[in-house]
Amino acid sequence: MNLKPLGNRAILSLVEEGNFASQQGGIIIPDTVKGKLTQGKVLAIGDGEQTVLHVGDQTIFFENKGVPVKINNENYLIIDEQDILAVITDK
Repeated sequence: MNLKPLGNRAILSLVEEGNFASQQGGIIIPDTVKGKLTQGKVLAIGDGEQTVLHVGDQTIFFENKGVPVKINNENYLIIDEQDILAVITDK
């Protein structure tokens, strides 16, 4: 892939889609209020200041965030770092 994001953006490949159960303060959020969350793998990051992302990170974000692009028959997502909700870690 020859695509370099600018600023605090990242290029992701979509890994998996699904509804993640989420609770805030012990209150179950109904499906009608929750957005559908998606997982993606960071393929490239921009040169913005104070980025916390690294190439290879598995991330979670709302499905309606970012801009989908297709290059060489591969689907990618360009997303602002602030739209990424979490990084999945094994620690």
